[in-house]
Amino acid sequence: MSRHYFAGANTPQGFFSFYDNILPLADTKRKIYIKGGSGTGKSTIMKKTAGIFKKRGFTAEHFYCSNDAKSLDGINIPERGIALVDATNPHPGDPQIPAARDEIFNASEFLDKAYIKENANKLTELLMEKNSLYKRAYGYLSSANEIYRLNEAVYENMLDFKVLNKQILEILRIFDEAKDGRGADRKLFATAITPEGVKSLVNSALKAEKTYILNGIGAMGITEMLDTVQRNANLLGFNTVSFKNPLNPADTEHLYIPELDTAFITSNSFHEYNETGEEIKFEEFLNAGVSKNRSAISYNNGIFDELLQKTIKTMAQAKGAHTKIEEIYSEGMDFKRMHRAFDKILEELLEL
Repeated sequence: MSRHYFAGANTPQGFFSFYDNILPLADTKRKIYIKGGSGTGKSTIMKKTAGIFKKRGFTAEHFYCSNDAKSLDGINIPERGIALVDATNPHPGDPQIPAARDEIFNASEFLDKAYIKENANKLTELLMEKNSLYKRAYGYLSSANEIYRLNEAVYENMLDFKVLNKQILEILRIFDEAKDGRGADRKLFATAITPEGVKSLVNSALKAEKTYILNGIGAMGITEMLDTVQRNANLLGFNTVSFKNPLNPADTEHLYIPELDTAFITSNSFHEYNETGEEIKFEEFLNAGVSKNRSAISYNNGIFDELLQKTIKTMAQAKGAHTKIEEIYSEGMDFKRMHRAFDKILEELLEL
C-alpha cells in the first residue's frame, strides 16, 4: 500500500519544512539527496524508483511538492530504510553520514552548461519574478491568518471544557495497556495551500481500520484533543504521526497511531472527509454564545476566503514563472545520460 503526504507547506511565515521526517536518521540505511535545478528530472527519478520497489511488494511513501502538487519532493521505502529527497531550495539538504548512509546525486552534472549560461539573464529574471510573487503570496496568507485567528479566538472563548474533557477521557480508552519504552511523534502535513488550491491527501495519508471524524476547526477543541491523545500515546509507548495545520504548523489537525491503525481526521470546508467513521461534532462543545457571534464569524470567513483565494492566484502566477525556468533547464538536460548514471545507484539500492 502507498501513502501520500506533504513534507512541507506554504504557511503565513513562508515555506515550512518537515523534510527530515521523510526518513529519520535512526531508520536510514540509504538516503539519496538529489540536487539540481527545476526541470532536471528529480521527480521522475523518484517516481521510477518508487514504482520499481512497489512492483517488488514494498510499501512506498510519496511526498508531494506544495508548490506543484503533481510533482514529488521525496519517497520513502520504510521496510528497506531507503529514501530519495529533493535537496534543493526551499528545502535544501546534505548528507549527515556521507558514503556510509547517505550521498548526493547531482542532476546538474548532466546539463549543457553552455546552453544554461546563454540563458542566465532570462533565468535570473524569472527567478526574481517568482521570488517576488511568492513573497507577495505569503503576505496575503499572513493577513488571511490574522483574520482566521479572530474566529479562533471566538471559538476558544466559547469552549465548554467540562464537556470537552469528558469526550477526551472517553477517547483515551483506546489505550488499554502500556508498551515498553516511549513512543515517537513524526510530524508531516496532509493538507497544503498550493497554486492549484487547497489540496488534501487525508484519504491516503490517514487510511486506517478505525477512524474518528472530527467535525469542526482546531479552536473548537480539536487541537486540545489531538495534542492530549498524541502525548498520552507517546508516554504509553505508541508511535504517532501528527499532521500539522499549514496556517499554524504548531497545531495538529490530524493524528494517526500506526500500531492501533487508528486515525483522527479533522473534517471541515478545507478538507472534507466523506468516508465512514465515528463522528464527533465539536460545535456541541461550545456554549450558547456561539449564536451571538454568527454574524462576526461569517464576516471574518468572507474576508479570509477572499485573501486565501488571492494567495492561491498569486502562487499560480509564481508557478507560471517556475514552469518557464523548468522549460529552460529541461531543454539543456541530457536525460538519457542522467538515468544511466542513476540506474547504477538504483541497482545498489535494490541489493540492500
